[in-house]
Amino acid sequence: MSNTKTRPAAQQHKVTVQDRRRLWAQQHKEVARDCFRQLFMAPLSTFMTVLVLAIALTLPSFLFTSLANVARLADSWEGENKISLYLQTNLSASQIDGFVQRLLLREDLIAIDLIDSEQGLLEFQQLSGVGDVISALEQNPLPAVVSVLARDTSEENLAALSQELAAMAQVEQAQLDLEWIQRFNAGLLVVERGVIALSFLLAFAVLLVIGNTVRLNVASRRDEILVSKLMGATNAWVRRPFLYTGICYGFAGGVFAWLMLELSLLVMRTPVANLAQLYQSEFVLSSLGMIGGTVLLAIAVFLGWLGALLSVNKFLSHLDPQ
Repeated sequence: MSNTKTRPAAQQHKVTVQDRRRLWAQQHKEVARDCFRQLFMAPLSTFMTVLVLAIALTLPSFLFTSLANVARLADSWEGENKISLYLQTNLSASQIDGFVQRLLLREDLIAIDLIDSEQGLLEFQQLSGVGDVISALEQNPLPAVVSVLARDTSEENLAALSQELAAMAQVEQAQLDLEWIQRFNAGLLVVERGVIALSFLLAFAVLLVIGNTVRLNVASRRDEILVSKLMGATNAWVRRPFLYTGICYGFAGGVFAWLMLELSLLVMRTPVANLAQLYQSEFVLSSLGMIGGTVLLAIAVFLGWLGALLSVNKFLSHLDPQ
């Protein structure tokens, strides 16, 4: 008689946690592959849907990228905080030199640049395009300009320093560059809030497009879903392929949006660089970048998943298999 002991059948076929994870991953892989295959079965309708999603995603992405570039340009302006002092036109050269020497002795100033009236007139003739008219004038109407940079760049100090310099007898007018930069930033903030509001509206449009597309897909498979529910299928099992459909639409729309955005910025890069050179600036138009593109894809995938989830859940809540 053999001494070999046989293990119980339940012990021989015990399912481990690792087996469950492997089965779960395999099921998701098969569902994802089936969703991709179904999308390519109707290439024209799929392309049209993806194109609509891409346009809805490209517009806010383009606006946010443009705002980021403009804000970066404004930050470079704010680094100077220059105060321009327009001197009295009746000052002699020695009086102007004496005024500049007094400014050089001030410890609260770190840089001083003098543009005399003759140099200012020459630059104006070159840039204005009306040099012949200006040459016909009997007297130079432009004053000498002294540009100063403050050591303390806080707004309170700049405002106080501008008022102090404007009160000097040699100064006709003091112009703080920070003032128009602040007005520019205030306007930029208004535009940014508008872009955010528009982005939410377009995100809602993406949800509607994906939700409606998934809803039609669910309706066409109503009988199949009903039979599956009668055989014991859970809502998660029924929901899974449609969620992958929404994710695929969102991912494809995000990729197309990224490509369209990069192409638009590429077309604009050369004109922007030429415009920056005219203002003697080294500003270069920045693209979305890898991080921005990843964020765009993540948002697109999330909107696709959310739109599909809302559509399927609404269908399942009205489904009552008998």
